[in-house]
Amino acid sequence: MELSEIAGLRPDMLDREQVEPAIQKTVGVLIFPGFELLDVYGPMDLWSNINLVPAALWKHRSSIEGVKLVTVAPQTGEIASHGGIKTVAEFDYNDCPHLDYLIVPGGWGAVPLVEDQATLNWLQSQAQQVDLLMSVCNGASLLAAACILDGLQATTNKLLWNEATAPGPNVHWVKKARWVEQGKIITASGIAAGIDMTHAVIAKLYGEDVATWIELWTEYEPHRDAAWDPYAAMAGLV
Repeated sequence: MELSEIAGLRPDMLDREQVEPAIQKTVGVLIFPGFELLDVYGPMDLWSNINLVPAALWKHRSSIEGVKLVTVAPQTGEIASHGGIKTVAEFDYNDCPHLDYLIVPGGWGAVPLVEDQATLNWLQSQAQQVDLLMSVCNGASLLAAACILDGLQATTNKLLWNEATAPGPNVHWVKKARWVEQGKIITASGIAAGIDMTHAVIAKLYGEDVATWIELWTEYEPHRDAAWDPYAAMAGLV
């Protein structure tokens, strides 16, 4: 579909309500005290807008997909971000429902969690079950500490590179990358890179028409090249 045609479409909510999504995916987001807000809410917003994509952009009515977002934390209840804003964790590690996709954010609160065995055990279990495992910023530190990234390429925050990569001595860390895809595991660079990664994942899963509509709807211009990364040089890594 041409860009002009996509631009002419509007999210007809009645249409989407009348057409029950044939596929329902659950996207889980790990949160913890001190998580980085944009790591979580940037990707979450793009995922939530899948529910607004006009039916005309799906190849067949049988391919229309709905997305349910859930939050998971070591304990349920209000979880304060690094910025102080609180988000409610609906589930803990014990009562978490089946997840199709999982997002692991970073933030200062991720630093102590690299030694939290309950969190690492849960991540190891989820890595075996989910279809996609995504990290943002030093969320990759948690995946590395859980040995999920051993032998794989991955990237993470550039300004805190040494600290963020320390939990993963067996990981092939890529200094210059916006995001790195290794099968079903995708790691994004610092904070805002999670939005670019999410856009790329949506394009891969649902096609460029859907991804372009999301781009138009959110008025966000994504970087589509995973190797685009001026920040590695700015941080003195390359």
